Amino acid sequence: MSLKNKAIINEYLEKKDAYIKLGNIVSGVLKNKLKQADIDIMAIEHRVKEEQSLEGKLELKGEKYKSLDDITDILGARVICFFSDDVEKVAAIIESLFDIDWANSVNKRNQLSPEAFGYLSLHYICKLHADSKYPDDMKNKKFEIQIRSTLQHTWAEISHDLGYKSEFGVPKNITREMSRVAGLLEIADDQFINIRNDIRKYGEEVEQLLQQGKLGEVLIDLVTLRQYLENNENIKSFTNELIKMSGAKRRTFSPESYIEQLTFLGKKTIGDIELMLYDNREKALRLARHTFETNKLNWISSNISLYFLCRAELLDNGYSLDDITKFMNLTTKNQRRAQRQAEQLVNMNFI
Repeated sequence: MSLKNKAIINEYLEKKDAYIKLGNIVSGVLKNKLKQADIDIMAIEHRVKEEQSLEGKLELKGEKYKSLDDITDILGARVICFFSDDVEKVAAIIESLFDIDWANSVNKRNQLSPEAFGYLSLHYICKLHADSKYPDDMKNKKFEIQIRSTLQHTWAEISHDLGYKSEFGVPKNITREMSRVAGLLEIADDQFINIRNDIRKYGEEVEQLLQQGKLGEVLIDLVTLRQYLENNENIKSFTNELIKMSGAKRRTFSPESYIEQLTFLGKKTIGDIELMLYDNREKALRLARHTFETNKLNWISSNISLYFLCRAELLDNGYSLDDITKFMNLTTKNQRRAQRQAEQLVNMNFI
């Protein structure tokens, strides 16, 4: 190793802790800002280059670097988005958060020929803003941020593991196979965006129907059930009453498990749930009061209204012990526990 490269390695060892600190700063800033922007992210990762990796880089390209400051990826961060159209949104945020070295930043999407498929990502070389609150030794260090979609990340990680760097030096049949896979992933990225947009549109349509009071026209599924629980004043009022009665803290959970339970009870539309609330509200409240008096809870599910309404429905509509046991088994998946819970519920029918 040349004296210059040894000096760079020594400088790296002296400043490694500072880069580790910088990595935590960059990661924290990104997480906070993306959360504020309500952009759902799969992961934000960062790492400081290991000494062995830096030695390899200097061995290959050492003539390019005069000092450690010339190496822009000692600290590397990566933002992995669920959807490819979020990459541009994240990019805009990064451009506002940091000073960008545009001469060394790379948009690999622009380097890809129109007829080719491959590794697509944005690479920014950044610094903390010169007028930011951070110490000067943090503000003068460059770092790299990559932005990818989940499927772009999958492509990059697997192709790297296979040792596939580029089409050069790789047999044409392998290049063709890699290109075919990349094309499929690109199509899948677009299809996931379409599906997400369709779900959003469906949610908006459901919201309109619920606002218009057309609950009988809305079939029960995860989207409609969540919309109903979050926006319908009747069920919200009942849920809040139960939470207040319990004295516990509310925790939000998906209501997905209740779809199977409601189907068991013959409920097909949101209107059926509203009717169940009208018919069984008082019974459900009595069941809840008895439960809370005998069980001290630290937290309570956001779906607690469905829990007690379903059980009131079981008691008030002539379900046998065997049927109630089958219902309980939907969630417990344990026959003995399900039977014990069914017996406890039947014994509460005096309430």
